[in-house]
Amino acid sequence: MMNRNRCLLLLLVGLLAAQVARGDAFRVLPYVQNPAKDAMTVRWLSETGEPGVLTVQTPGGPLELRSQPQLATALAHNPFKTEPGGPHRGLPWLHRVRVTGLKPGTTYAYRVRQGTAQHGDCFRTAPDDDQPVRFIAIADSETEPESSTSPPVAWPPATGGNRPAGIARYVADQTTGFRENLKVILARRPDFVTISGDLAETGGEQRDWDEFWRHVAGDYGTLAGSVPIFPALGNHENFAGPGGGYSAEGANFATDKFLAYFEAPSNGATDPKHRGRYYRIDYGPVSLITLDSSDGLPHQTASDTNHYLEGSNAPDFNPGSEQYRWLEAQLADAQRKSRFTFVQFHHTMYGSGPHSVPFGKLNFSGQSGIAMRVIQPLLFRYGVAAVIAGHDEVTERAMVTGTETLPDGSNRPHSIHFFVVGSAGDGLRGPSEGCENPYRKFIVHEDAPEVWNGKQLVSGGKHYGHLEVDVTRNDQGRWRAELVPAYTFPLMDADGNVVGWERRVYDDVVTITANPERANAKAGRGARRKAALVH
Repeated sequence: MMNRNRCLLLLLVGLLAAQVARGDAFRVLPYVQNPAKDAMTVRWLSETGEPGVLTVQTPGGPLELRSQPQLATALAHNPFKTEPGGPHRGLPWLHRVRVTGLKPGTTYAYRVRQGTAQHGDCFRTAPDDDQPVRFIAIADSETEPESSTSPPVAWPPATGGNRPAGIARYVADQTTGFRENLKVILARRPDFVTISGDLAETGGEQRDWDEFWRHVAGDYGTLAGSVPIFPALGNHENFAGPGGGYSAEGANFATDKFLAYFEAPSNGATDPKHRGRYYRIDYGPVSLITLDSSDGLPHQTASDTNHYLEGSNAPDFNPGSEQYRWLEAQLADAQRKSRFTFVQFHHTMYGSGPHSVPFGKLNFSGQSGIAMRVIQPLLFRYGVAAVIAGHDEVTERAMVTGTETLPDGSNRPHSIHFFVVGSAGDGLRGPSEGCENPYRKFIVHEDAPEVWNGKQLVSGGKHYGHLEVDVTRNDQGRWRAELVPAYTFPLMDADGNVVGWERRVYDDVVTITANPERANAKAGRGARRKAALVH
């Protein structure tokens, strides 16, 4: 985990200023991407095309690199229908500097000077394979300027609680919920953060993306300045908004924004339009594989995750597709090389929300994630530890048992946990009629009843939160991954006013222990529903 104290020390001793002028030169403050053991990319957006200067403090002295800005033409405002809130600013300039020759698992302080403005932070390179890792998973932040002015979201009460009558909406708006969630995440000092889709409310509206970066690299917070974000494409990233909708032209316009902001290792796709849409990251003992679940073929069948989207640049994920073949190759390689393999994508394979209703059934949304079950045989065959998704805006876990095939050809029983983490900062839904999730082990709506003392919420309930994953080695040298569903709890006074926030944990902690063969899974649930598995 990033040594934040060392970062602050580097800043304070004068290598960099701890508080530096941000100024108007930055459209998006510097943020880090695509970490490796010996490299990191620093990116930022500016108002003008003047080159910026990145200074990285190394043991051998300051390393100074100059950017070559490119006009970010993909970040134009919606051309299909004028976005509200104008007049809008012109196109920004994108800066990208790849810093190489670094040491594994090392914290580096850096500063970016853009015109008269400066911004400083720290990043940590990816560690060696024998080092512990912490990452945090979220989904469905769905940022938009209206999140601050619209009423808080509908808040159906958890089963079995004693909520007072008349409370139908959450206690804070979505902007506050996401911002407080990110504060808790940053305080946990993760090595990286995953976002399983739906980062912005409308992928084709630039103002919604501006709001996202305001949270992670702007005046609301600067998480992305020190912590790499690994995102997956969601259906909202494919939605252009009014006028463009889910048309092929609209979806391509919207997803080009996503691709402009983020940088990932090459997936080697033969179609250049598929590059950056799915990828693999190796980080210490962990492999993270991110898929693009935006659209499936044939169109408007049970194999399709979006019945409104057709003909866009989204790659198919079904057997026979290039993404499917790539996935199998990456899973096989990760099984040989890493202690744990995690897979993320947006559409929920096993959930209880509105996007988990099967094709052709009552309340089918046209955007069911059940189509993603087609990859399940690969997930079992190569011993995936957990699948992380969003889409259904709930906090939920399912567990399915199958068989892993080891590299030596032998087979072992294996269990996979399927997490839904769609509570980053948007809806707080409950189960939907018509959904099918026979493998559900935990859902907040039913397993975390609210306890109220008059107007004051004391415990329980559905809140904005995340999944924290800690991968460590115990005293016997065995690797273990602890997966903790955490949430940001609103502290209230006797009159029901929110006076603060704190991190709390739901009663569904999962522990997976790896043996040398990356084998087997045995589950047991104790008083805290704590599942101890051998993976």
